[in-house]
Amino acid sequence: MLSSEERTALQQRIAQIPDAPGVYQMMGRDGDVLYIGKAISLRNRVRSYFQDSAAHHIRTEAMIERAVDVRTIVVTNEIEALILEANLIKRYQPPFNVRLRDDKRYPYLKVTNEPFPRVVFTRVVKDDGARYFGPYTNAHGLRELIDLVRLVFPLRTCREPIDGKRYRPCLQYHIKRCLAPCVGYQNEADYDATIEEVVLFLEGKQESLLARLQDEMAQAAESLNFETAARLRDRIVQVRRVTEGQKVVWKSRLDMDLIAAARSQGQACMQVFMVRGGKLIGQEHFILEGVYEQTDATLFAEFLKQFYTARTGDAPEIHGIPAFATAPETPGISAFAKQRTARANEAPVPEKRQRHNPRATSAIPKEILVQADPTERGVIEAWLSELKGQRVRVLVPQRGARAEYLRLVQKNAEQNLKAFLVHQEVQETAQARSLTELADALELPKIPHRIECYDISNIQGTNPVSSMVVFVEGRPKKSDYRKFKIQYEGGPNDFAMMQETLRRRLRYLRRETDADIAHESIDALTKQLARKEKFNKTPDLLLIDGGKGQLSAVAEVLEEMDMTGIPVAGLAKEHEWLYVPGQSEPIVLPPNSAGLHLIMRVRDEAHRFAVTYHRQRRAKEMTRSALDAFEGVGPVRKKRLLSAFGSVAAIRRAGVDEVAAVKGMTPALASRLKAALGG
Repeated sequence: MLSSEERTALQQRIAQIPDAPGVYQMMGRDGDVLYIGKAISLRNRVRSYFQDSAAHHIRTEAMIERAVDVRTIVVTNEIEALILEANLIKRYQPPFNVRLRDDKRYPYLKVTNEPFPRVVFTRVVKDDGARYFGPYTNAHGLRELIDLVRLVFPLRTCREPIDGKRYRPCLQYHIKRCLAPCVGYQNEADYDATIEEVVLFLEGKQESLLARLQDEMAQAAESLNFETAARLRDRIVQVRRVTEGQKVVWKSRLDMDLIAAARSQGQACMQVFMVRGGKLIGQEHFILEGVYEQTDATLFAEFLKQFYTARTGDAPEIHGIPAFATAPETPGISAFAKQRTARANEAPVPEKRQRHNPRATSAIPKEILVQADPTERGVIEAWLSELKGQRVRVLVPQRGARAEYLRLVQKNAEQNLKAFLVHQEVQETAQARSLTELADALELPKIPHRIECYDISNIQGTNPVSSMVVFVEGRPKKSDYRKFKIQYEGGPNDFAMMQETLRRRLRYLRRETDADIAHESIDALTKQLARKEKFNKTPDLLLIDGGKGQLSAVAEVLEEMDMTGIPVAGLAKEHEWLYVPGQSEPIVLPPNSAGLHLIMRVRDEAHRFAVTYHRQRRAKEMTRSALDAFEGVGPVRKKRLLSAFGSVAAIRRAGVDEVAAVKGMTPALASRLKAALGG
């Protein structure tokens, strides 16, 4: 419940909210986002939550009781509000919103934006001009699709720049998987034509693709270019083989998505069948969280917004929107939060979108069939129509072939949800057992819901690094992983390096005093707050990769920082024995112990993360040259010099005039560089 001061401050904040379209965020006491919504009138919508006479759902009442602040972002119209809302839900994953489970992890097929593009697997969608197809829920299935594309279409898979300097083609050319543009056997125009064929194939437009390939084959045959004609003939056969396996849904060549839902135990499975040209070209299912007591209308509305945002990339990370657009001081919020700058009404709106999004042409069909009429259907249709460049309809079929097929989609949703819940139950049971066993073995005060593990990696003290990995409820939480560049310069000393790592991590758990805050500027506080929010969770167990020595070093740091209440244990590699402070004998867990398997998995992940970072640092160090230490030669000039001469030795042998002739160099700078290199 809010105190009287908090309630007064919140009422004052609500009174300042403008009567304009936009997005609002309900904020909790710790600064976390509880709920994100949009409204044509922010003032009326937010006020409706806090009216004494209002009758809210139990779920909404729970959210209102936890809210201590409301932040708003004003936009120009309802469609912009819809896009911004979907983007912010994806970013913050609020607990009271319907949201795609692990949305950021879904893989995509990417056709890169570069000369001679490649087809690659990615989990990160960027606004880089590339074409993205997805999201897919089955990573293995997507990799098989990429293999199929590379089998049917001769595309390069290497990362080499296509500059014509290569003299011989690689193995991919000899097995007819690439036409070797790197040595000039294929020009860019022909390669781009192949890429267009790949896009047609991925968009499900196989009929158009086959017609195009047949025309090209006929032209090649007329020109007596029989080798090219044979290659095109083989490609036609392979495309037809794929097309024959696709189920014909309608005799007419319709483009539509059919979406149905199944619900159980507070979660929902949304099943999507994608029909293009009357054929079923793919199906995906997505798990939604936060659906408890939500209506079907809300469920479908939220899914349509988030699903088509992900497919079209229409809501990239919006530049300029602050992470915190807060109200004036609110009692009960930390001193850091009080220093945040209020930007409620000044927050910029998304940049104006192109009226026609090329990616949306294939990603959005003309018809979307759903089980329940979504809320704000008119706004969603207007948004999708604007993206596609032609009218898009969201329909709820009641009878006929469409309704019958939608029932089949629902059966698939029910089956997939059942399988997911069974898998989740088995997984959660195993994780709970392993955490309980670990807590009993180490005599912990509570179940270790959050485990942090640390490891050091170096070679005789060179390029030393350390890693921190985090497991929450027995699962890795990679967003909380951290890597440290060790500053200790006393040679190979793993104990001192581990102590430095723990000091740098644990200092964020200390409470700042008002005196400390008074001497900090607003910008410094904002930066410090951003860093603090990454480390503000207290671990239930600190796990160290090492035995008694490393454990003693860590215990010294905990005592020094007055944090001896945090449990710590060391896992020695030789026998997989556990050591705890104040106990000389190791704790030996049975080889088949679920708790032992968990901490071994955590330890191995910390080791992998540390070794990977160490290798990156070592590789970077090995590529350093004498040019790096010379003032006046930055990365761009260094690249141009090495491109022109090939090596530092060649620069040393060259004349001053030759060095000065390189773009970006001057005679004076060239003379100084030659003197520094001893040339």
